[in-house]
Amino acid sequence: MTGSVCGRAFRCVVAIVILWSGLFACLPNAGHCSFNVQRDAFSISNAPGWCFAMAAFARWYYLANQDAPSLRERFDEQSQQRIARELQGFYSRNLLKIQAEYCNRDHQERAASFTRLVTGLALGEPRIVLLMNKGPKGTTLHAVLAYAWLPESSALKVYDPNYPREERFIDLNRAEYTSLDITYNAFCFPEVLHHHPGLVKKMEKLYAVCAATGGPSRSRGVVPKDQQKVDARAHENY
Repeated sequence: MTGSVCGRAFRCVVAIVILWSGLFACLPNAGHCSFNVQRDAFSISNAPGWCFAMAAFARWYYLANQDAPSLRERFDEQSQQRIARELQGFYSRNLLKIQAEYCNRDHQERAASFTRLVTGLALGEPRIVLLMNKGPKGTTLHAVLAYAWLPESSALKVYDPNYPREERFIDLNRAEYTSLDITYNAFCFPEVLHHHPGLVKKMEKLYAVCAATGGPSRSRGVVPKDQQKVDARAHENY
């Protein structure tokens, strides 16, 4: 199967989970965290096709830097572009096979997988959602970051890198989601990637270098205390 993850081509076999309304029973009444698209998401465009990187790094930065300036406050657009470009490249080279194997296996355990996603949201942890569209020209994948479960409408509130300043919603009763001009009708929750050692290490390195070399706070001559600590070791292991 030939596919595209936010515009990047690859070859693998992926079976994606299709959600059914019957999965919504016995879930927490609500799940959400304080993630805010206007503050904690990238401000840059996803036009180059960096959706997974933007969702993954926004999640990691939000969880790892609760007391630090928000992502948009810490990194200027040039730094955001570097992070997204290099992290997407790492993902394409190293994680697609792991993701495909997980989603194939996850297809057999859809109820448990979705329950873990909602439980994570209830604990304040955003979760990556992988979306799939299979058309005559091949398969297109897109990644978003879920940060709230709304049981009254059976919807997930998500950060979609295609809409850097908007709250977006996936209506699971409809079992489809449209981003730009593509409608996705199958989903997978690749939690296997959330704490992947290689991915986490890459994000930590990009954070160290980009926090030390640029950002809105630094451009105004203001260097937060936690960033001063980063500066001292910024290039040690990069």
